[in-house]
Amino acid sequence: MARGAAVVVVGTALAACVPARPASTSAVDVAVAFYDAVDRADGGAACDLLAPVTVESLEDDADESCSEAVLDGEVGETLTARTGDASGSATVAGRQAQVVLADDVLFLTVSGTTWRIVAAGCDPRPDRPYDCVLEGA
Repeated sequence: MARGAAVVVVGTALAACVPARPASTSAVDVAVAFYDAVDRADGGAACDLLAPVTVESLEDDADESCSEAVLDGEVGETLTARTGDASGSATVAGRQAQVVLADDVLFLTVSGTTWRIVAAGCDPRPDRPYDCVLEGA
């Protein structure tokens, strides 16, 4: 009997250690917050919502800090032309999400207890992967 109780206690303790995946609605919230930051020209706040691999890729490609690169050049032009309309939807598969806004598609991943943007400024291409202006390697 004591052995069964120990298994239940250990199983419960392990389950408590596994972080819950953030809600799909919070993926949309992150996408909208990203575009709000871009609209305010707050590159630092926009970069805080990106996955580390995306920040690294952006900085390597642009040869400048993320907070500058996300607002400059092709990335900045593409992102500032899109609105990040709050009426988006998210499709979640495991630790990945696709957020569809009125004029953009973003891809996110779970990082810790929140969603982080892996790719933004994405356009669909028939029978091929999305073409994204901002994406992690």
